[in-house]
Amino acid sequence: MKLLNKYLNGNVTVTLFDNGTKIQEWDDNEGAHPDYPNSMDIKITDYCDAGCKWCHEKSTVNGKHADLEYLLDILQDLPRGTELAIGGGNPLSHPRLVPFLETCKSMGLVPNLTVNYYHILPQYSLINKLLNNKLIYGLGLSIPDDFTEDTINLIERKENCVYHVIAGVNELSVLDKIKESSIKKCLILGYKDVGRGKFHHSTSTDRNLNNWIDNIGQYIRKVHLSFDNLSLKQLNIKQYLTEKDWNSFYMGDDGVFTFYIDAVTKTYSKSSTYPDKFNLKLDIKEIFEHVKSLK
Repeated sequence: MKLLNKYLNGNVTVTLFDNGTKIQEWDDNEGAHPDYPNSMDIKITDYCDAGCKWCHEKSTVNGKHADLEYLLDILQDLPRGTELAIGGGNPLSHPRLVPFLETCKSMGLVPNLTVNYYHILPQYSLINKLLNNKLIYGLGLSIPDDFTEDTINLIERKENCVYHVIAGVNELSVLDKIKESSIKKCLILGYKDVGRGKFHHSTSTDRNLNNWIDNIGQYIRKVHLSFDNLSLKQLNIKQYLTEKDWNSFYMGDDGVFTFYIDAVTKTYSKSSTYPDKFNLKLDIKEIFEHVKSLK
């Protein structure tokens, strides 16, 4: 793996490598006190034609696109090396996506993009352009259980890709399929009981999620897995790690090193599921200080 960036954020030294590995270091006696987020989760559009019944963003074909020039004004003070997790809706549908990513690259930011599996076939040329021109460093693929290698093989730089699955939506057996796939990495997301996810939740969802809870342990260290904070809690992943490993791998609670921006509605919060949203300001440092104060 190659070094992408190393920078000081408050008293936190952040080292980022091209395979997605991130190391955060600080003096244990002081605790971590970053001045800026090390990463941000950003929604740039509410438009999507996939119609997922569990979509926590409630995205539809009537969804609006964000003002990306306004968003860039907010991001301009971020340290070089800050990661941006960009999604939607379908972020590939935003008409200003490419110039936005070109500006992010010139600012030294590290964008990653999450797209739905069903958008690969119609937009694989754009996806490959973004990867080959290093306008994005990572591509998250939200996949169904019946995904095929034929579609995945349309992507030229699969080493920069990671599957995204949702505990409670995807069946646990999808991990067996991923183990044999050309893309070996998988991010497990927790089930979000907000947006359409609240109304999609059923006894079937609970049975599925309980199967994940009961059996995820058999895949730990056998498949290249990572977890968002919600899935860590829902699946009780801490029980499978030593205290040393947990302290080494855990990247911090929501709002400690990261937060969420809905650039469509021009609001921000600790996470996309946090109940309160606040109006965006141009001072990113001021926003982050507020986020860190939220309980």
